[in-house]
Amino acid sequence: MLLEAVLGRCRAFEARAAAVYRTFAARTRNDAAWCALWTDLAREEESHAAALTRASRWLDGADGWHTNLSGWDEALDEIEARLAEAESPDVGADRDRQLLAALALERSELDPIYHRLTALTHAAGDAGPDRHAHVEPLVAAAERSTAPAVRLEAALLRARMMLEHG
Repeated sequence: MLLEAVLGRCRAFEARAAAVYRTFAARTRNDAAWCALWTDLAREEESHAAALTRASRWLDGADGWHTNLSGWDEALDEIEARLAEAESPDVGADRDRQLLAALALERSELDPIYHRLTALTHAAGDAGPDRHAHVEPLVAAAERSTAPAVRLEAALLRARMMLEHG
């Protein structure tokens, strides 16, 4: 898959993730803390989409558009599947289902691919050394859940964050 296509697909993923979080925020608007959590996550995803838009504009036409990123198809398909699950009306306003959908999405390769693309294209907007800071409030909220499935997803994401931190 060419870099141009990966950038476009990931930019669309980031925008869809932001829309999912905005939907969750709207469904929890009567609870200020939960609404703020979802709104903050939506803003982060929107900033990722904007950075990928900038990256696509900055690519060198002769070199960048011909860069082949083979081997990413499986990860991109997984992101698509997790987004589709999160967008499902079945998630509704049930907090545990929202948490499960968000944790599964954050455990996908969306964030790592975003960071690889911004590094590859030298795009501004990379989250810096602590790239997991934006999901810490989500993981902390999920760890307080009484639902075993939510706590398991939170533990898996926390473990990944720890492994990537070194």
